[in-house]
Amino acid sequence: MNTNQEDSIRRARMEALADKQRSELPDVQAAALQAAIDAEDADTAAEIARAIRNRLLKDSDAEMALDRLGLQVPSGATFTAWLSFLRALGEALVGSWAEYRQMLRDLPQQEGWPLAIQWPTAPGSEEDGERLHEQP
Repeated sequence: MNTNQEDSIRRARMEALADKQRSELPDVQAAALQAAIDAEDADTAAEIARAIRNRLLKDSDAEMALDRLGLQVPSGATFTAWLSFLRALGEALVGSWAEYRQMLRDLPQQEGWPLAIQWPTAPGSEEDGERLHEQP
């Protein structure tokens, strides 16, 4: 293989990688989803909506990480020593981020999926009532 062919292959690989990365940008995904909805292409809309949902789940992973919850593992061996820790852990497991993430997982069961999606609002979003389908 000559140098020009190797350069062409390398360039094609770099362009494919850049296209993949671009396709994961929220504004690109939102535009693609809207185009699929406008075209009433349910298969494509479902594929894009799942990609958006998966990105939102990935983005919210940090909110559920135990190290982000500020929990201090007690050093005592009694139930009383662990009670506040267990309460805080329980709240994290069923709190607003856990509910949000479950709503994201349940999106495909929603009536109207994938052409009329009611996206859940992330806890603590900047604007109260901000809908994620406007800015996935």
